[in-house]
Amino acid sequence: MIDLMTIYSLFKPGLRLATVASFIPRGAVVADIGTDHAYLPLYLVTKKSCPRVVAVEKSQNNCENARNIICFYNQAHKIEARCADGLKALQERDGVEVIVIAGLGGKTICQLLMAAGNSLDRYRRLVLQPMGDASLLRRWLLSRGYAIIKEKLCQERKRFYEVIVAEKGSMKFTDPFILELGPALVSGSDPLLIPWLEHKINRYDEILQNLKISASKGNEGKRQFLQIRLKKLKDVLRDVSQRE
Repeated sequence: MIDLMTIYSLFKPGLRLATVASFIPRGAVVADIGTDHAYLPLYLVTKKSCPRVVAVEKSQNNCENARNIICFYNQAHKIEARCADGLKALQERDGVEVIVIAGLGGKTICQLLMAAGNSLDRYRRLVLQPMGDASLLRRWLLSRGYAIIKEKLCQERKRFYEVIVAEKGSMKFTDPFILELGPALVSGSDPLLIPWLEHKINRYDEILQNLKISASKGNEGKRQFLQIRLKKLKDVLRDVSQRE
């Protein structure tokens, strides 16, 4: 069990969670899937006037910790911690309007959304922050009839994070590669877009350099694949830079 002094010192929502919260309408009823210590629900009820948040955590230990923190801040009348597997914890009578899944891998997020089945359609908005496989998540959303209406980058402790906001609707795009970067990001004016693209280009350069050093015949196909993607990244960076 977490002691109260530790709880007091821990509740300092960082930029990543604040960015996620910025896409949640004031006064919305929210479910935070994979809530961990319930920092986001606490932020939502105290700063965003959310009347109710269901905080879902699969781990029994984490769920108990979340309950202790919620009680410490006297918010048990607004936040309910449930120990369950994903969206299966929710019922229609909960009146949840917005689903948040932040801090999990993109593949895991897809699995959680798929497991919800047709009940997923009753939620007005999905606010998702994948730790990886963002392109997989975007493709899944489009295949399920969602439109990506907003995206935003944030940088915390030298790491970039992508926040994806989706609602039911149609979406058109001409280049599948843009799904890897985020159509709303590339077409928008996010202040971190150029540094993020430069970071990706540098990473590709590093990988290609390592492949060149290894000089393995089996790496040739991978090298060509990465070179094509690197060129696409540079083209997107050029186009974005010309807009500035």
